[in-house]
Amino acid sequence: MTEYWMTSQELKDLTGWPDRTIQRKAEAGQLKFRAADERKPNGRHPREYSSLSLPTDLQVESNSRRVASSLTVHSDEKPTGAELVIFPTQPNCPRSTQIVLFPKQEAQVAERKAIVAPLFEYAQLNRGPARNLWCKQNGREVKNLEDLAKQIGMEQNSSRTTILRWYGFVKAGFPEKLADQVRADKGLSRWFNRHRTAAIFAAYLYLNERQSVTFVCEQIERDAERLGIEIGDLPSRETVRIFLSREISPAMRTLAREGQQEYRERMSPYLRRGYVDVFSNQIWVGDHMIHDVEVANDLFDDAPIGAPVRLRLSAMLDFHSRKLVGATWAWEGSSRAIAATMRRAILQYGPPEGVYFDNGKDYLKVAKGARRGCEGYLAESPLAPDHWWQSELEGIERTGFLARLGISATHCIARHPQSKHVERWFRTLHTRFDSVHSTYTSGSPFTRPDRTESAMMQHRRLFKKGRAAESEHPAASRFILGCLSWIEEYNATPHRGQGMDGRSPNEVFEQDFNPNQKPTPEAATLALLMAEYEKRQVRECAVTLRKRRYMPRPEDRLAWAAMDEANEREILIAYDPADLDFAAALDLDGRFLAWLEAEVLLRFAPGDPETQARIGDSMQTRRGLEKAHKQTLKEIAATARADGARSAEEMLYGRLQLPAVTGAVITQRKPGMRPDKEAVAPMSAADIAANLLRDLGWEKAV
Repeated sequence: MTEYWMTSQELKDLTGWPDRTIQRKAEAGQLKFRAADERKPNGRHPREYSSLSLPTDLQVESNSRRVASSLTVHSDEKPTGAELVIFPTQPNCPRSTQIVLFPKQEAQVAERKAIVAPLFEYAQLNRGPARNLWCKQNGREVKNLEDLAKQIGMEQNSSRTTILRWYGFVKAGFPEKLADQVRADKGLSRWFNRHRTAAIFAAYLYLNERQSVTFVCEQIERDAERLGIEIGDLPSRETVRIFLSREISPAMRTLAREGQQEYRERMSPYLRRGYVDVFSNQIWVGDHMIHDVEVANDLFDDAPIGAPVRLRLSAMLDFHSRKLVGATWAWEGSSRAIAATMRRAILQYGPPEGVYFDNGKDYLKVAKGARRGCEGYLAESPLAPDHWWQSELEGIERTGFLARLGISATHCIARHPQSKHVERWFRTLHTRFDSVHSTYTSGSPFTRPDRTESAMMQHRRLFKKGRAAESEHPAASRFILGCLSWIEEYNATPHRGQGMDGRSPNEVFEQDFNPNQKPTPEAATLALLMAEYEKRQVRECAVTLRKRRYMPRPEDRLAWAAMDEANEREILIAYDPADLDFAAALDLDGRFLAWLEAEVLLRFAPGDPETQARIGDSMQTRRGLEKAHKQTLKEIAATARADGARSAEEMLYGRLQLPAVTGAVITQRKPGMRPDKEAVAPMSAADIAANLLRDLGWEKAV
């Protein structure tokens, strides 16, 4: 680990040692120290203590504290090898205290308490006849407590010191210390702890260069001399693999190797909105989706009949009840599809007070001129009952569909799919409806079924020959009718979501309907217009327990760092079933990670300052975690390059012997001679004869 120097006060805060203990350890050589540059008021230089002279668990805890404080510190200085914390988020929890004893450890505690029980019986007796009588009754010949401990140690194949230490733990009231403690360096590579330059180099190649474990092993072997590694001390491939998999958190690995989008969708924390603080048909959520099924066109005039297409669904989902209120299909989406979807839904259920959707161009067009969600909800439509068409024609260029109906619009955070819960409905549709079709494409050519590949090729051959009707592709009309029937079935199926209480979307929609529902416009106007312990996996810096989602407090940056490190890993959740507002996160060895609290769902109130403040705090936390990872990646790269590391491309060409010339390996033919631009007819026999006579001088004679 990186060495840094601590003052006496910092050391006391970290270890809890009194001044006398620190002084004794320093004089015994157990603590490395030096004189600080500044002076005390008495003119003496105070001592500074090296972090590397501390036990491993204290080193880790100290490092974690430094990392947590670095989340809000932004520095533009270039890192140096002595200052760099290679993996700042590993681990983020103190390793000094194990909170949970597992059944195996509890059995070990009971066994060792039974072993030291004779010591307590002997110690409670007065010296003399009482102890002699006890020895005779128990078949022992000892003079004092230490002799008894030595005798018990021989019986248990242990030492006198160990037995006395166990006795001291029980006597002091800490029987849990009788269990074997988890190794302080569990999960850490001892080889890479000795070779920190190699650790930086391996992380640089694996994260920044996105190279494989095998490539990293080969480059460590090639650069062994530069890295200060002896030939007989090279790590095995398994050592490197375990180091890269255990000491690099999934969060950092995802950001470096899979990209920012994957990191944000799988690792970043996010806020959820509450569903029960609005009525049914008050807020709609809209979006587009492309079906993972290829069908044959038999509906759309702007595409050839029989052409293979993947239909695009435009959907409107009621926010409170999760009922799909409107759906339309097209082979290419547009603002017209949104208008058609809303028109069908409004005609059947009446207009909502507001809609919530993404930032696509088609949705921006629909929302053009509409009031923002923060401006309130209900407003009268700008159209008058009479001459609606004239107002429509005059306002068409400056207003959108929503503005003309007096519906407010709220746009979600860009590139933030958790913002719209309609995305979850789309996933259900993909897995329960799309996947049963014979032409299911899976959404990716890499996972597309073989039968779909065959059906797609056959359909295209038949389509070219004008025989698309012979194809096994489902017709678009049949597919749409099937999806409409599936939607009706979904709306009538009991739901277990928040606020649903086992009711179906249809039941919730009817029972919780908006009492201030705005009347439906005329059809003509509308036509244009957390004590128990359970294992849980951390997802997006949060865990779900008993239908509640738990995450750190917004201001607890150390907890956010710990939960970000634990992303996509299993942890223990300690909670009181009688008080589920709070919980504690522990690693699988029972060590404390972070305090969690039950998530307070965000109200759907875009204009509420408290709501906006919570969104801002959440985004600040997201950016802080992501920025910490990015900064570490930059520091790894800068330090590795400063130590002489080269990129994968530079290492490849650095060891290759390039030939002097390339002519021998080029097979491209030279361009042929080009003919004259003007074509000339060949000479005739008469022309040849005349030229011959002229050359011989016979022309005059003739």
